[in-house]
Amino acid sequence: MRRIIASPLLLVVHGRAGGVIPAELEDLARQLQEGRGAPVALEALTASEPPAPPAGSTAAPLLLVPLFLLPGSHVRRDVPQIAARCRQRGPLRRLPFLGSWPSWQGALAAELAALKAQAEARPWLLHHPLEGPLGAAFLAHLEAVTGGRCRATPYSAPNSADAPLPLSGPALPLALAANRLTDALPPSLGLPLLQRPRFRAVVLEALMALP
Repeated sequence: MRRIIASPLLLVVHGRAGGVIPAELEDLARQLQEGRGAPVALEALTASEPPAPPAGSTAAPLLLVPLFLLPGSHVRRDVPQIAARCRQRGPLRRLPFLGSWPSWQGALAAELAALKAQAEARPWLLHHPLEGPLGAAFLAHLEAVTGGRCRATPYSAPNSADAPLPLSGPALPLALAANRLTDALPPSLGLPLLQRPRFRAVVLEALMALP
């Protein structure tokens, strides 16, 4: 019986200043590598130099996974450039960005429904500002499928202890891992999504199931 070889993964993430990768993303990569039995690499856009991605093969091409939640410039420009670079090394398959996955949007809808039931108010989705018609259309879609209200919240948002955000209801930061926005929010509000069981399960289930 022929053994099925799992493809190596390249997880593309934003990263923190200096290319630092938050612990929840490192943990995700380790768990995927152990579970799939194939290499898993992380590439942070904030790093000065990209790492060498694991090589794919004809039987198991490299899978590029953009772990971004919005169709901003990283998805539209940086990811295609990374894909072109990786194709010079071998076969590549590129997945859609995480925020576009129906299973991810379903998890957002479930999380916001739980928040709404607790507070009896329509929850906010705090997101990095997006420009252009594509961004506006995607945010309108998110509101329609999740029941939330999208609110642009720059990463330079004030520290909650000094000047809390004037929100009229519960809120969820649209941040996969710890960043400057989650740092500026109170602990009850600013927990990154990958640290929440519902969202971590969606990512693990989908990526573990990939060939």
